[in-house]
Amino acid sequence: MDRSRADRILADWDSLSGQAPRPAMPRQTVVTTSLPGISIVGIAVLVLAIAVAGVWFGLPRGDGSPGAGASASPTETWGPLAVVPASGGVDEALATGTLHITDTCVFLEEAGDDLSVLVWPADRTTWDPDQQAITLENLNGSTLSMRDGDRVRLGGGGDSVTESGVSGEEWVARTEWVATPASSCPMDARWFVGEVVTDG
Repeated sequence: MDRSRADRILADWDSLSGQAPRPAMPRQTVVTTSLPGISIVGIAVLVLAIAVAGVWFGLPRGDGSPGAGASASPTETWGPLAVVPASGGVDEALATGTLHITDTCVFLEEAGDDLSVLVWPADRTTWDPDQQAITLENLNGSTLSMRDGDRVRLGGGGDSVTESGVSGEEWVARTEWVATPASSCPMDARWFVGEVVTDG
C-alpha cells in the first residue's frame, strides 16, 4: 500500500468516527548529500581511500632492496668488533701483541699467550668487511689500517678479572655498547683501544 492511499484511509476513518482528523503518518526522511549522484557510502569509501593514501605516501621509500629505508644493524656496520660510544680522551698505557680477527671477535694475543678482547671507539673506528680490516683514526688525525695477524701496539687502557674481580659477563652488563662483544670472545682481559702507536 502506498503512502498517499494510507493517508486517505486514515482521513476517511477519522471522518466516519467523528473524531478530529488524525495527523498524517510521518514521512521517512532520506539523507542525501549536496553533491548529486554521491551517496553516504560513496563518501565513506572516498574518505577511507584518502586516509590510506596519506599513510602510504607518508612512509619512507626504499630502493627495492631488502631492508631499504632501515638503518644498518650493528653486525653490518661493525662486523666482529666490540664498540663503545666516543669518549673524551684515552688512557696512555700500551698493549703489544698480535691482532686476531675472527668471524665473531677481535682480540690481542700478548706475550705468554694472554688474550684480551679489544674494544674500539665508535667515532674513530671503521670496519671494512671486504678487506676484513680495521681502520683507526688517532687523535692527531692520522689513520692506520690493521688486519688479522698484524703485530700492533695499542695505546689505551684496560683491566682483567684478576685485577678487578669483575667477570666478563658482569663487565659486559655494566658497559655501554654500540656493538656488544660476542660471548665467545676472551673477556677475562679487556683492552679499550685509544690509539695505534707507530715508530714514526
